[in-house]
Amino acid sequence: MTRYSFIKSTALGLALVSSLAASPTYSPHKYQQNDWFGEFGGNTSMYVNPAGIAETDQMELSIGFFQSISGEASQEYVSFTLPMDYKHTLGFSFFENGASIDGGKSYIENAYMIGYAYNLMQCLALGVDVSILQIDQFGENKQLTIGADFGISWNPIANSRFGFLQVGLAFQNAIAPAVSTEAESSGYSFVLFTADEAYKIPSNLNLSLFYRGLNRMLEVKAEFSLIDVLHEDSEGGDGMNLEMSFTATYYLSSHLGVRLRFTKEGYPVVGATVNVKDLFFLKYVALDFEMSHDDLIEKKNRGFIWALKLTTRFGNTREEAIGEERYRRLKIEPENDYRAAMRLYLNRDFLGAAYAFGKVQTKYPAFHLVDQAAFYKAKSFENLRMHTAARAVYEDAIKRYPNSDQRAKYHFQLMNIDYKEGKFDEAMKKYQNIAKRFGESDVKADADYIAGQIKFEQGLYQESVELLAAILPGNANYFYARYTMGIAYSRMGKWDEAESCFRDITEQVTSNLSERDLQDAAKVKLGHIYFSGENPDIAAAAALYAQVQPSSPVYDEAQLGIAWSFLKVNKPDDAQKHAQWIISNLPQSFLVSEAYLVQGYCYFMKKDYQNAEKALSEASKLTDQPVVSAAARDSAQQAYDNQLAEFDSVQAQVLDLSRQLPTPRVEQKRAALRPSFDKANKAIEDHAAFMQRSVQSDRFESNRKRIAEDAGFTLATVKTKMAGGAGEASQELQELEDLGELE
Repeated sequence: MTRYSFIKSTALGLALVSSLAASPTYSPHKYQQNDWFGEFGGNTSMYVNPAGIAETDQMELSIGFFQSISGEASQEYVSFTLPMDYKHTLGFSFFENGASIDGGKSYIENAYMIGYAYNLMQCLALGVDVSILQIDQFGENKQLTIGADFGISWNPIANSRFGFLQVGLAFQNAIAPAVSTEAESSGYSFVLFTADEAYKIPSNLNLSLFYRGLNRMLEVKAEFSLIDVLHEDSEGGDGMNLEMSFTATYYLSSHLGVRLRFTKEGYPVVGATVNVKDLFFLKYVALDFEMSHDDLIEKKNRGFIWALKLTTRFGNTREEAIGEERYRRLKIEPENDYRAAMRLYLNRDFLGAAYAFGKVQTKYPAFHLVDQAAFYKAKSFENLRMHTAARAVYEDAIKRYPNSDQRAKYHFQLMNIDYKEGKFDEAMKKYQNIAKRFGESDVKADADYIAGQIKFEQGLYQESVELLAAILPGNANYFYARYTMGIAYSRMGKWDEAESCFRDITEQVTSNLSERDLQDAAKVKLGHIYFSGENPDIAAAAALYAQVQPSSPVYDEAQLGIAWSFLKVNKPDDAQKHAQWIISNLPQSFLVSEAYLVQGYCYFMKKDYQNAEKALSEASKLTDQPVVSAAARDSAQQAYDNQLAEFDSVQAQVLDLSRQLPTPRVEQKRAALRPSFDKANKAIEDHAAFMQRSVQSDRFESNRKRIAEDAGFTLATVKTKMAGGAGEASQELQELEDLGELE
C-alpha cells in the first residue's frame, strides 16, 4: 500500500466513525472536553487522565494557544511535568479560557491543576490531580472552586514488533467543582463542592486509547466519554451522554507528520506536526498546528478556529537521572566517604577512621571497596591496640566477603594479632593455613616475616633465618627481615653472614623514615662487627657510626661506638666528648651507664683518678639493678589485668558504634563514650610503653652485668691507685685494650 492510499483510507475510516458523533446531545453546564490540548497519549496534559503523565520520561513543557477567527473565544494552556525516579511524576497545568461580548466585559474561567502519577509497576500507573477553577462572570460573580480527578493508565504492549498501546480510564471531576449561583459579590469567594446554592460541573467517565505503531510512523487516539455520570435531575437534561473523538497522525518522516481529528463536538480538524531533536539544550521540540471550521456540521457561530501547540523536552531522562543518582550513591558518595576515612587513617586519627570506615561498610554494602574499608577499619582498631575489636572485624570480613582479594590479608592480620599478644602457637597454626591456602599471594611473604620473628623470639635462629631469607628486596618487610637475620647470625656466631645481612640493608635506597632508622641501626651493628672482629677495623667502624644522623633512634648507640673507637686508639679526650653527649642529652637512655664507664676509662687513662672514681661509681650505681625490676613488672601487669574488663567493655561499645550510621543519636553516644575510651586508650598505651621498656631492659641485661663487672673492677683499681697501691693495677688494666668490647 502506498503512503498516499494509506492516508486516504485512514481519513475515510475516521470520517465514517465521526458521523456517530455528529449530533452531540445537549447537557446543561457541560464544559468543553478540550480535544485540542488535553490528549491522552500526550505526556503533559492531566485534563483527560492524570495517570497519563506517568509516561513522561523527561522534564516536559507544553504551551498551547487556541482561538476563533474573530478572537472573541480563546484558550491558552501551559503544562509542565517532572519525572522523579522510576515511580513518581508530578504535573502542573494552567488553562486560561476567555471570551468577551461586543468588546465589553469578559467571561473568564481559568483552571490551575497539580497532579501526581505513581507507577505501580512498569505497565500500570495511578494518577490524581487537584484543580482550582477561577471564575469571573463578567466581573459580577467571582469565585474559586476546587475539584479532583482520578485515573488509571495501563500499557499492555510496548515493543518494537507490536508497537505501543496505552489504555486509560479516568473519573473526571470525581470531586466535582461547584459553581455558586448566589447573589453577586464584589470580591472572590471560595466555593466548596458541598455548597447549597450552586451547580456542579459534570462528573465524567473517560475511556482513552492511544496506539503508536508501524515503526513509530502512525499514532491513533480514541476518546469515549460518558458525560454527567452522576447526573442530578434538578440540573436538567438526561445525563450519561456518550461523546467520542478520534485522531490519527501519520509521519511522513521522523520529523514531519500530518493529522486528522474529529472532536467530541463533532467537527473535523486537520493539522500537521513537526519536530526536531537536540536543539541547543533542548532534547526535543515539537510544533503542532491544527485548524477547523466548527460550522461544518452544526452552526456554532465561531467560524474558523485554529490551535498552535509547542512541546519541549529537556534535562535527563528518567534512566539518566536514576543512573546518575545511582552512580553518585553507589560510586561518588561511597568513594568520597572512603577517601575521608582514609585521610583520618593516614592522619593517625584511628578512632575517627574506624567509625568512618564502619560507615562505608554499613551504608554502602555493594561498594567495590567495602572489603578494603573493613580491612582498614580493623587496622584502625589494631593501631589502637584494641585487638578484640580488630579480631572481630577481620573474622566478620572473612565470612562476609568470601570472594574478596583481601581474604589473605584478613587471615594474616589475625596471625599478626596473635603474634603481638604472644600467642605464638596460635599464630603458627594460622601461618600454616596461610601457606596452604594463599601460598601464591603477596601475603605469604608477610606471613613468612611474622613466622620468622616468632622463631627468633623462641631462640630458633636457624629456622628464623630460613623463613626470613625468602623475603626479597622490594618487599615492605625486607629491611626488617634482613636486620633480624643479621642479629640471628650474630647470636649464632656467623659473623660473615651477619655482616652480609647488615650490609644488604645499608646498600638499599630507603623510602620512608622507618627504613632510614633501620638502615642507621644496621650501620651501627655493622660497625660493632668491625670493631669487635678478629681483625678489628676501628676506622671503618667509626666511619659507619659517624653516618648516623642525630634524629635516629640509635644515635646514642652510634655516639657510644665512636667513643669506644677513640678510646681504642688512645684518644680519651675525643672519646669523652661523645660519652658526655649521651649523658647530657639522653639521660633516659639505656646506654648512659656505659657512657659513664667510658668516661671512667678516659679519666683513668689521663690519671685523673678522682673523676674516674665518680664516673665509675655512677656506672656501677646505674647497673646495680635491672632497669625494670621484676617487682615493677609484676605490679604493672597486675594493674593492667585488673582493668582488662573495663578495656573489653570499651572495645565492645566502640565496635558496636562503628557498625552504626552516624546519626545524631549515635554521634551523641560516641561523644559520651569518648572519656572512657581516652582513659582506656591511655592505660593501654602506657602499659605498651612499659612493656617495651621491659623488653629493652631484658635485652640490656647481659650488657648491664658486663658494665657492672667492668665498672666494679676498674673502680677497685682506681681506689687502689688513689691509695698508692703497687703493681700498677694489673699493668694499667692491660692498657685498656680489652675493655669496652661491644656486642
